[in-house]
Amino acid sequence: MKYLLMIPGPVEVPDEVIEAFNGQPVAHYGKEFRDLYLNTAERLSRLLGSNGQSFLMPGSGTTALEAIGASFCNAKKCLIINNGSFGDRIYEICSRYAFETEHILFEKGQVMDIPRVESAIKNNKFDLVWMVHVDTSVGILNPVKEISNITSFYGSMFFIDAIASSGIEEIEMDRWNIGGIATASQKGFSCPAGLGMLTLSEEILKKLEEIPPPKSWYYDIRTWIDYFYKWNDWHPYPATLPTNTVKALSKSLEIIEDEGIKNRIAGYRTVSGKIINAFRILGLEPFIPEGHNAHGLTAISTLGKFDSTEFIEFMKEKFYIQLGSSLDKKMKPLVFRVGHMSSKQCLARNLISVLSGAGIFMKIKNFKVNLEESLNHLL
Repeated sequence: MKYLLMIPGPVEVPDEVIEAFNGQPVAHYGKEFRDLYLNTAERLSRLLGSNGQSFLMPGSGTTALEAIGASFCNAKKCLIINNGSFGDRIYEICSRYAFETEHILFEKGQVMDIPRVESAIKNNKFDLVWMVHVDTSVGILNPVKEISNITSFYGSMFFIDAIASSGIEEIEMDRWNIGGIATASQKGFSCPAGLGMLTLSEEILKKLEEIPPPKSWYYDIRTWIDYFYKWNDWHPYPATLPTNTVKALSKSLEIIEDEGIKNRIAGYRTVSGKIINAFRILGLEPFIPEGHNAHGLTAISTLGKFDSTEFIEFMKEKFYIQLGSSLDKKMKPLVFRVGHMSSKQCLARNLISVLSGAGIFMKIKNFKVNLEESLNHLL
């Protein structure tokens, strides 16, 4: 059965990107693919506002996160700022490598208290600070720019998980003094899964000289840098690349460049606002306070009116649409997540289908809903 993916990744892939992805794979080495790889990596760096270097790694976003942990957290004192399930993940990764890992732990979905973060960084000498930009488990957009100002002032390396924000939210890597960004192919870049991408600033690459190498070979970015220079003419990476995914990413970057990243970000904000208003008219609320919500997905609170797991199953069975549930056991009955990370997911017909399903489900549950007025906000 083919379901419409309205989840926060993997996403519905645009036809042009699928066309670039389809077909027989090509050799992952030699001048032709080497040129495509290097060009794609350079364009990714530019998109994220970096003059540094990007590495396209077979795997997922977690591959890029692990590379940060192995390469930069090893034997260091690190701080994880966490308000979601994917903050838990980077804490677990960091703890495997760091000499000491501390946590500023907020409730899941709670807006970060910036003065509390600054106090912790001011009063402790952290070598590295790491956080999630958009935590899809709760749909929150975290204040990366504000916290990067703090880490820059106190001299800590700063890394972000931008797996769910790259290509969707504003990111100015060099201007905001972000040392490294982990992302992936299957969310804001609207590609099939298969690539974890790591972008590192010029300044942070110099820091590798101060950090002892880990036991890991694959996840140590020194390995990737070594191949980049020694085998640059034909194979500037240490592993077989998913060549079709790289071709898809190249096409996606071309689409983003043609659209213009500022226009793209504005478009996501428009769609996000429409969805929130439409669900409010229906009688539901966003889980995240206004002004702090992500723009590539929306977490909707049922306000206790119905069990969201039952609604998600209803949408799959009756509408052939998959929605995301909460990743937190306590929140599962109370929150569902709607992904709108790709141009296909953002199509009015797909958003209308989701909202119509929600309205019909609520009517079945004997709630009075104004579905027509709600749908008007998506047109």
